[in-house]
Amino acid sequence: MPSAATVAWHQSGDPAVLVAALHRNVRFVGEAMGALSSGPRTHEQLLGVARDEFDLQWDTAAPVRDRTSWLTVTGMVDLFGHQVHLTETGRRVLAAMELGKPDPEETDTVVQLAPAPAAIARLVEQLDRAGLRERADGANLYVPGAAANGGVLDALRVLTEAAVPSVSDADFVRLVQSTFPKARAAATARTAKDTLKALGLIQRTSSESWTATPAALAWVESGEPLDLARTVHASIAFFGEVLGELDRTRRPTTGTITERSSLYLPRRGKPLSRSAVNTRLHLLDACGLVTRLSQTTYRTTALGRAFKESLPCFQPNDSAGYAPSDGAAEEHHGDSPAGTDHQTGSLGSQIAAELEDAARDSANPKRLEKAAVVALGYLGMPGQHVGAPRAVDGHVRFGVGTESRILAIEAKTSATGPVRDQELFGLPEHRARIGAHAHLLIGPGFQRRMLKEADADPAIAVIDTGLLAEVVRCQERTPLTLAQLAPLVDPALKAAQRGDALRGYWEAQDMRSRLEYALVDILNAEAEDPLEEGGWLDLTSIRRELRTREYRVDEGTVVEALDFLASSRIDVLQRFEQRYRCTASVHTAGQRIRALGCQWAAAAELHRQTHSGGEAPTHS
Repeated sequence: MPSAATVAWHQSGDPAVLVAALHRNVRFVGEAMGALSSGPRTHEQLLGVARDEFDLQWDTAAPVRDRTSWLTVTGMVDLFGHQVHLTETGRRVLAAMELGKPDPEETDTVVQLAPAPAAIARLVEQLDRAGLRERADGANLYVPGAAANGGVLDALRVLTEAAVPSVSDADFVRLVQSTFPKARAAATARTAKDTLKALGLIQRTSSESWTATPAALAWVESGEPLDLARTVHASIAFFGEVLGELDRTRRPTTGTITERSSLYLPRRGKPLSRSAVNTRLHLLDACGLVTRLSQTTYRTTALGRAFKESLPCFQPNDSAGYAPSDGAAEEHHGDSPAGTDHQTGSLGSQIAAELEDAARDSANPKRLEKAAVVALGYLGMPGQHVGAPRAVDGHVRFGVGTESRILAIEAKTSATGPVRDQELFGLPEHRARIGAHAHLLIGPGFQRRMLKEADADPAIAVIDTGLLAEVVRCQERTPLTLAQLAPLVDPALKAAQRGDALRGYWEAQDMRSRLEYALVDILNAEAEDPLEEGGWLDLTSIRRELRTREYRVDEGTVVEALDFLASSRIDVLQRFEQRYRCTASVHTAGQRIRALGCQWAAAAELHRQTHSGGEAPTHS
């Protein structure tokens, strides 16, 4: 249905009406005209204005050229002599426009913060260094509802109010499923419930029911977003601290912020997932503490700076410094990550950062082509970069043996957001030349028409570079098998469905790790109880203890985890019939499990050296 502005333009035929509508809805349209009012400028000069005066994080002049094209066809500007000139018509239209600039965000801006209610103020007062360290990691956060336009605040309010005076586990899950279409799965609804607990908004009243916390009630009553932000900061690590991280460098991306998160979680010792950091940024955005500049960049607002200064925040050991984010990754020999030796940051993080940066490098499209092949190779899909005219950008092999498939790669870059207006008609011919089963269309999001066309093609799988980078980063912490990675490259799935499918596998792995830890901890506690002989527990007692710790898993899953811990490769539990006891501490159990990865890495390196030595040419 056309908007009112569109109808008015069609009825009047006046280009000024169209330009006014563009100015109201698109940044740097009227502002570009305003910049030209003092004299003609080149596109590069206009790009400088957009960056310096309006904080638009554009890497090339392409978005400026888009706007001057609109203004040219409407008669507002004229292009000649390699410059853009404002016409007399443009001057008349500009005179009727209201122009604005972003707040200068000066560090000495005085912002008055609303005082916190007593229940929330007490939480903040308890945040000494020990209190800051003891906050929950907040590693598995999911808030249903739209991230934009305050949707996350509305969702949290609805779910918090449902726990007044109390709500059962089952009713809470049903509420989430019925209210939020994207949270229909029971596991997703339970994650939303766990998120409210982690954020300090609900607490247990019994083994089967929840109630809103005093701080949550104070926020619901005040309606003040800062009260929610204070409560969340007091409950989870790396929340208010994000505001300081955003001010540390000129253009921090969500990728670099994710890597930095490990410094703020001393008990965890590794970074959060990209989705956990994005959830924090969405909450900060909804509270007015940050502003989103692009798909992957944010900036702290003046309110955000004042808010951070009002809070006790965790101060990390910062000797590690910033992980590289904006530079190109080192060369990958043979388009494979195996030969790369990064001096800073993990291999997966480096590959993911290069992928994200390359997706915005429109001046060098081959960079993304190579980065995509490297990223997929890291996930277990070996391939090769091609990049020749009238050919695929690259190809990878998915699967092992006779069941494997060849997947062609088509990489699209965009410095200004979603890729748009690029034809896909040549892809079948490119696939046929290499015998590919399907095409992977990879880029930093795609304009709606292009996305609809690609999603409708049964031979095209659309993959957002942000999701691919997230998968690469998670492959170090929660590696997925090729079978589990199938949703990433399955053409039958739409682009929006891939992330949810993969996150289900990640959540299952995280849940399994937490379950294994809990089992060792439970059996250690039993072994140390002076009233119990031998420390043996039967399966029924173990499951009962798990329920008191809010683990609701079926018997088969518990037995599988116990058998893994009792296996000869781990060997921290003993089993006798249906009874179990612990033979090692939690610390030793962790060492045994971590050692498996080190042993595999050592074996792989030995194999590589042996294989290379056997085939290396002999030099005289």
